[in-house]
Formats: sequence, C-alpha cells, structure tokens
Amino acid sequence: MRKTAAQLLDHVFNRLSGVYAGYSPRRPNRLVIPRFVAIEERIPSLIEAVGSRIEIGRLRRPMVVTDPVTWRIAGEELFDQLDRAGLRPLHETVSSNEYAETARILTACTREPRVWSEASAPWDRRVYGPKIPSLVFGVGGGTVMDQAKLVACQLHVPCITVPTSLANDGIASPFAVIRPGLPDRPAAVTVQANTPLGVLIDLGRIRPAPGSDDTFFRATMLSGIGDAVSNLSAVADWRLAARQGRDLLDYVALLQARSAGEAVLWRLSEGTALDDPDLVLTLASGLVSSGEAMTRVGSSRPASGFEHKFYHAFKNVLCFPAPVSHGVLVAVGTLVSLEAHGAPLEPLRSCFQRIGLPVDLAGLEALGLQPDAVEAAIRASVRVKPERYTILEHLGPDALVRAFRTAFGG
Repeated sequence: MRKTAAQLLDHVFNRLSGVYAGYSPRRPNRLVIPRFVAIEERIPSLIEAVGSRIEIGRLRRPMVVTDPVTWRIAGEELFDQLDRAGLRPLHETVSSNEYAETARILTACTREPRVWSEASAPWDRRVYGPKIPSLVFGVGGGTVMDQAKLVACQLHVPCITVPTSLANDGIASPFAVIRPGLPDRPAAVTVQANTPLGVLIDLGRIRPAPGSDDTFFRATMLSGIGDAVSNLSAVADWRLAARQGRDLLDYVALLQARSAGEAVLWRLSEGTALDDPDLVLTLASGLVSSGEAMTRVGSSRPASGFEHKFYHAFKNVLCFPAPVSHGVLVAVGTLVSLEAHGAPLEPLRSCFQRIGLPVDLAGLEALGLQPDAVEAAIRASVRVKPERYTILEHLGPDALVRAFRTAFGG
C-alpha cells in the first residue's frame, strides 16, 4: 500500500470512528505552545479541568499512560473519572524510556492494517490505519511524559501532560528522550514529538502531604531547579553562537527561557524553602515556559547548551553510573559554563549551597561525583552535538576543565 493511500485510509477510517473528532491528524503539529496550561493549588477533578477548556466529546477513547507509582498518585483517579463519563478509557503502564515500550503501546492501541511511514529511525515514523485512542494523557514524571508524547506523535493524536513531579523541563516541550535499545545505539536520544495540547499541574499532588517523607519531593525539586536555572548558561551559549555567526537568535524564546531561570533564582535568593508554595508555583511555570521557548524555535537551544552536553557525555557517552539526577548534573555544568563565560557566580553559588546543590569538591564527592569523572565528562562533551556551538567549542575543553577547577575550588 502506497503512503498516500495509507494516509487516506487513516483519515477516512479514524474520522468515521470518531478518533479524529475535532482534530485533524496534523493539528497537534501546528501548536506552537500548548492550547491551555492549568497550574492550580488543587485541581479537584482533572476531567473537569480538561472539559472546561476543550469539548469533552473530543476525548473519545482517551488513553492514560502512567508508571506503577504515578498510577496511584493521579492516574487511577483520572482513569475512573474518564470511565464514569462514558469515555471508555485505555490504560498503559511504562517502566522505562526504551523504544520497545513505545512500540508495545502502539501495537496495543492500533489495529490491522498498520502501515508505517518511511523514516530513518522507528521513532520518526507515523502509523496509518485504524486506531483506538483519540488522545493520550501522560501522567507522571519525565519518562512517562516522554513515552506519552512520542506515542501521541506517532499516532497523530494530541497529548495532555499531567506531571506528578517537577524534575525536568519536558512538561510542555515537543521533544522526548528515548533509549533506542539497539546494540549500535545504546545511548538515549532526543527525538521530535508534538507540543502537548494542554498541561495540567496540580501543585497539591506535587508537594508532600504534611508529616510525610519528603525525600522524593526534595530530590525532584533540586532536579527541576537545576534544569530551570541551566537556562541561564544555555542562553549565554546561544548569544555567543549568534555573535560568532553560528546560529540565529529568537529573542522572544531567549527571554522566555532566561526569565524562567531568573524567576526561580530570584525566589531562591529570598531564602524560600523548597516546599514553599510560591517556589513550587514559580518552578512549575518556569518549566512550562522553557518548553514553550523550545517549541517556538523547534529546538532545545533555548534551554540546552554546554551544561546539557556535559550531562549527555557523563551519562550516555562515557556511561558513568550517575548517582544524581539529570538536573543536578546540569546544575554542575551550569556553574562551569558561567565561569567560562566570565559571569558572576556568587548569587548562583549562594542559592545552590543553601538548597543542597554542589558548589565545591566536597559537595560533589558527598553526592558521589568524583572530580576526575567530571573532568572526563567535560572533555568528552565535544562528542555531543558538535554542531551546537557553545562555550566549549569557543574556548576548547582544556579551558572548560580550568573553569571547573576554578568554580569548584579544585
């Protein structure tokens, strides 16, 4: 079957069945920012929050994607609400960001005949033919949202993200981090997905209940803060690349990303506690803004510079065991980058030190990060996205190693 015929079958069958009711399959690709973002202290009914913003009839056969933990936190409640509304929801559980899990879900929610578009990699393909879900909810952390966004993209249906933590900036971005699971491609890759149709953030579900163990909450907050504040070094790299004629600036996206990081830093400079409602709200808003900035330019450039190359070199090139989260590693890379740029570090160091992010060698070693491993990852960063011009390409790895030693007192 030719691709054009497959597309025609896809349009006709899925419109007749109601899967595409209200949305053409191309509609998600045209969203520059989410159609709606709801960030509230408490969202009593997730389905009512969605239904007040889009026609509930367009949610026919929604699919809820969770992991086992986030199913208990919010996924089961949303599923029950959708079921009581007569929408016959589906549920899929994921445990990793392996593409094999994506493919399993796609098989479960489509029917024969399945026709795949041609692409150089499986995750870049689109599936044509009879489908079951009309919309995908991603309820969880980064792995769940990445899987939900990619599944929705390959199905040509919208996605709504419902984060249960603030550990990363993928809440509203059009990208997904996926592990191919191939012998020749063991490292995770960032792939194009679609901008979420909507984002629902219930702050009451994210903060720990009074008297409960807040270890997980504090860890995810540190990770999210590291991701948000890393925008400051990312946009410094972007401006540098533009001055060198190696990239084009989108000032709206640049200011959107930088303001997100500055707002979080400003809250921290006031001595705000990690569980303070204003800080949680500011971080949630900042992470959404980061995602929107990336969507504006169709690239992670506004929120990803040397500091993210450093993370990928540490985790995916050298394959060091990472004793800390993505956000903590990019926070380390941010201090190195800004030192190399010649930016004043004291405001950032002061905030990091107060909340528990490392600012010296003792802090790194307390988290299990050995200075030799950090230096090796800095040098290996030249192998990550060499086409993206940053302070690393401008000064070279030796200069960045010296910046690390200066910034961390080595």
